Amino acid sequence: MSFKNLKITCVKAEDECNRSKPGDTFYVRNAKLELPQGQSVCIFALGSILLPITAAIMKAQKGEGLLDILDQWQCPDPLAKVIFKIEEEKSD
Repeated sequence: MSFKNLKITCVKAEDECNRSKPGDTFYVRNAKLELPQGQSVCIFALGSILLPITAAIMKAQKGEGLLDILDQWQCPDPLAKVIFKIEEEKSD
């Protein structure tokens, strides 16, 4: 089975979060989590977007995939509204 490769980026942090900041990016490639060297991802944020990531990596017809409906997801931290964007990684 083949999967889509995804790029997940923190696009907004409305309040102070000491774990994620706008511009932080990580990847899901071949259904594996890949973090750029020296970066990390908050376990709470990852937990909140894991199901959408799982749905988004599945191949679908154009217009029928999860990312065609919604591409931004919020971390559940009530003190820091952090928004992540999930998008298909473009091939070079």
